[in-house]
Parts: sequence; structure tokens; C-alpha cells
Amino acid sequence: MLSRVAENLYWTGRYLERAETTARLISATTDLLLDLPRQTAFDWQPLVEIIGAEDDFSVRYPQASESAVMRFLIIEREHPASIVSALSQARENLRAARDLVPREVWEEVNALYLHVGDSATEIERRVSRQKVVSRLVTGGRLVAGWLESGISRDAAYDFLRLGTLLERADMTTRVLDVRTSDLLPETDQALVPFQTVQWMSVLKSLGAYQMYRRHVRTRVAARPVVRFLIQDAAFPRSVRYCLMRMHQRLDRLPDSREVGDRARTLADRTAERDLRDIGGVALSEFLDLLQIELAKLNATIERRYFGH
Repeated sequence: MLSRVAENLYWTGRYLERAETTARLISATTDLLLDLPRQTAFDWQPLVEIIGAEDDFSVRYPQASESAVMRFLIIEREHPASIVSALSQARENLRAARDLVPREVWEEVNALYLHVGDSATEIERRVSRQKVVSRLVTGGRLVAGWLESGISRDAAYDFLRLGTLLERADMTTRVLDVRTSDLLPETDQALVPFQTVQWMSVLKSLGAYQMYRRHVRTRVAARPVVRFLIQDAAFPRSVRYCLMRMHQRLDRLPDSREVGDRARTLADRTAERDLRDIGGVALSEFLDLLQIELAKLNATIERRYFGH
């Protein structure tokens, strides 16, 4: 396979995962507002912080209102991490590799891109916005299903999965790093009873709520949620699971020892870290470390396979 085509497929996986996870995050956050007291002063800025775009946002918008944040995250074409930009990049990368994936994948990605492009007026109201992001999540699952059942298990599939898994692990650490408790004023004692609701929102933003209740079998709280989303070996969106599967994919590619060893080492370090009592600054530092290591892993993949 040409390195250029491999890179197109790798970034297709990353961009599609980024668009779907951002849509999940918006949907879960909007639902969270329905469970909180009507007078709650809600801060939308953390949604921008999750994708690491505070500087870009502040240049374009004077304040982090709900409308501004939604426009920035969904339809801002000049912002590279918005949903419409991610889908645009995924579409362009797929255009160069259309013969390697099922035709339905290209058609659905193109349909999602056009759908978001036509939603400028719909994202202002929460009810219509939920319909837009729900369509994105459903479309993402359709694409994932076609790729899982309709593509040969060759290098094309491996590079698609590598991109998806790395982006998924990165987005999980970002969502956890900001944490639901940071979305609300810490000094408002009236919101203490709603801590469980906030952590439920974290799980729902990663499609993890039902599996958490099935396997953890304890009430939704900060520490068990953090352990589940970082260290669970069976849930597909946990950081550890993503790293383990990346190692398996890399084992199938040629000359992958350096990058495979990095993925395996990071997976082992993630599994061995004692998270039972970690919180606050220590948790944030650990998540920052994971993000740095994931960036290094991405750089190693690009250097090894894409000639960067």
C-alpha cells in the first residue's frame, strides 16, 4: 500500500471518530441541562476546552454563550476540530481511497457532511439540535458497521482502525480531564446532590453508561467512572482497550516493532496505575501524561508509515 493512501485511511478513522464523539458530547451535555435545576448557571466553556481550542474560540467569539459554543463545535468551517470540518476532512481523505472501502461508507459520510452543512439554523434550538447530533451519531454507527462487516482484513482496515482507536483514546482522556464537575460552579452547594447526574453525563457522552452499570455494578461516582473509562479491558472506548487493540493492529503491519512497543508499553502503564484514590491535580496530571504519550504514538506512526 502506498504511504499516501495509508495516511488517508488513518486520518479518515481519526476524523470520523472525532465528529461522532463531539456529537455525543453535545447531546449528553444538552440532556444534562434537563436534569439540573432551572436556575443553574451553566458554563459552556469546558466543551471548548475538551477539544483544546480555547485560543481559537476566543479569537472568533467574545463570550462562551450556548449559541457561540454550538456554532463553533458544529458548523464553524474555519475551525479544524468542528464537526463539519472533521467530516469535510474525512470526505476528502476517503475520496482518495474510495476503492478500498464499501461504497456505502463514502455515501454516508458525504450525506452526513451535507446534513451538518444545512443545519446552521437548527442548532440554535435545543430540540432541533438534538435531532442533528443524533443523526450524526447514528450515521457514525452505520459507517462503523459497514467498515466492520464489509472491508477485508488487510492493511487498509488496520490503518482505519489505528486512526479510530487513537482518536477514541485521546477523546476519552479529554472528556475525563475536563470532568463533569467542572461544568458547574463548585461553590454552589445546591448542586452537590447532582454530582451523580454529572458523572452519568460523562458516561453517556462516551456511550458508556449501560456497560458501566452492567460491569461495575455500583453507583455512578467519580472514581469508579474514571477507572472504568481508563482501565477497563473490555469496553471499546476505554483508554486501555484502545491501546491494546492498537498493538494488535500494529502487529499485523510490517516493521512495526518501535511503534508497537510504544503502544504496548503505554497500555501496560495505563493498566498498572493505581486509580483508586487518585483525584484532583493528580488525576489531571495523569490524563495530561496520557495525552502527551498518545501524541508521541501518533508521531511515531506518522514517521514510520507516512514518511513525516
